[in-house]
Amino acid sequence: MPQSHRDTTQQFDDVEDLLGRWLKERRVLLARYTQVATIVSAQLSLDGLARSQREFCEVLVDYISAGHFEVYLKLLDEAESYGDGSDALAVALIPAITDTTEFILAYEEKYAPDFDDTINLDRDLSALGEMLESRFTLEDQLIAGLHNSHRRQSGN
Repeated sequence: MPQSHRDTTQQFDDVEDLLGRWLKERRVLLARYTQVATIVSAQLSLDGLARSQREFCEVLVDYISAGHFEVYLKLLDEAESYGDGSDALAVALIPAITDTTEFILAYEEKYAPDFDDTINLDRDLSALGEMLESRFTLEDQLIAGLHNSHRRQSGN
């Protein structure tokens, strides 16, 4: 049973705040990625690269975790509260997003703990960038379909 307008509006506002924080974290993630890629392409200090790589991997895992354990769930809850069938989009997109997770976490496992393999880093970093781009596109579709579609209904 759909919630009252006031309840769904509050839920919308809560998700709006959550998305704002999460998308800000995405920008930090992209900045860290760019920093690592710049160091790799310029062949700068291995010490600086190791530190940047650790920081990037920390933000990467935080971002991925927040998506799976908070953001997607809240978006799905919101869609179910509105009862407009938008949750069907989540059923289609979340598995595709989840498919990118294994690849992303494999990168983190390879390069975060003991950073000593720089031979394949450039190739792996490029592949990770492509995977992140794919993931961000899917996440943006999820946000547009499950959250932005409720903007008018919530009065925002």
